[in-house]
Amino acid sequence: MQQSQTGRKTWAWLGVILLLFIIISYFLVSKQPSEYPGYVSESSAPTGTKAFYTYLENENKAANKWEHAPALLAGEDKNQILFMIEPFFVPERAQLEEYMDYMEAGNTVLLWKNNPEGMFDVTTNPGMATIEEAITVTDQQGEEYKAFVHSYVRIQEKEADEVLLKDDAGVIALKRTFGEGSLIVVNSPNWLTNDYITDKDHVELISGLLQSEGQYSSLLVDEYIHGSGNKPSTVALYPKWLLVFALQLIVLTLLWLWYQGKRFGPIRVPREATVRFSNEQTTALAAWYQRGRRYQDSLKLQANYLKLLLQEKWGIPYRRTWQECTELITKRGSQLSGEEARAFTQGLESLLNKESVNKQEYLAWSGKMDQLRREVEEE
Repeated sequence: MQQSQTGRKTWAWLGVILLLFIIISYFLVSKQPSEYPGYVSESSAPTGTKAFYTYLENENKAANKWEHAPALLAGEDKNQILFMIEPFFVPERAQLEEYMDYMEAGNTVLLWKNNPEGMFDVTTNPGMATIEEAITVTDQQGEEYKAFVHSYVRIQEKEADEVLLKDDAGVIALKRTFGEGSLIVVNSPNWLTNDYITDKDHVELISGLLQSEGQYSSLLVDEYIHGSGNKPSTVALYPKWLLVFALQLIVLTLLWLWYQGKRFGPIRVPREATVRFSNEQTTALAAWYQRGRRYQDSLKLQANYLKLLLQEKWGIPYRRTWQECTELITKRGSQLSGEEARAFTQGLESLLNKESVNKQEYLAWSGKMDQLRREVEEE
């Protein structure tokens, strides 16, 4: 009764400790702000683009996120615009070709990158040192806008390119034809961030770049280039509070097992549990027969066991005498010839009828019976 009450108290204390852990962990986790990398459409941080994506959703119902590999972009839809905002990595050549196939099919890729060198064969020239003050940006019609341009490079144009925006240092945005579609490159992704989108004339400049494409069927924001295309880890699939709860539960379970006296490791069977069924008894019995010179008794036990084995393995009836077993042993394919089998059975039967046997006879006939026993067991 006392032991039962002690167990209940232990469980009660463990429950209280677990509840305290859960409450503390919940408040610690819930107070931590969500951290996002820059230029992600889900991020409401100053460097995120959630405000821009929300604007697209409100103004255009066909705005969506694209979180798959570029190979899946090719389809029947045309006149789409794909926003690639400051990719975290430069895609491999095969992926860049898939983006180009998408453009050649009649779609537009709008690349926003501080330094677009190396993507879609775009080259750049050194511009000016980055400055925090707004500069004057001019469009195709010669209209001037104020904007923050943090990039230290300017885009190098080709003969067939169309310059959309420029400043005193060079080209800020240009348009390049790819088959039936086009590529628009802009070196100022900061215009799309939550911190800068409403500053100066950034909204007008963004709208002007979209209007340069005329009619479009839908807008896509590429999140694959921000790592969304990678499969999330198993841990990322569950909320943090659940992971904390699971970890605490594991720790408390281990503590409870330790408290109950459980131990982990290989199973060690005590010697007294197996010693009676091991070879020690047989060895001790053989030593007892030898010390007492009870050779005759030992030979009778061996012969009796051999007869039982012949009945079980070869089907030779136990009730038959050894001389009656001669032909049956020979027919079973024994290594003994007919004469050898007859000599064995006759000699063994006469030996068993003796009153006493010396040690030499005992060892010789034990060896002969053991040889036949092995032959019977191996079949």
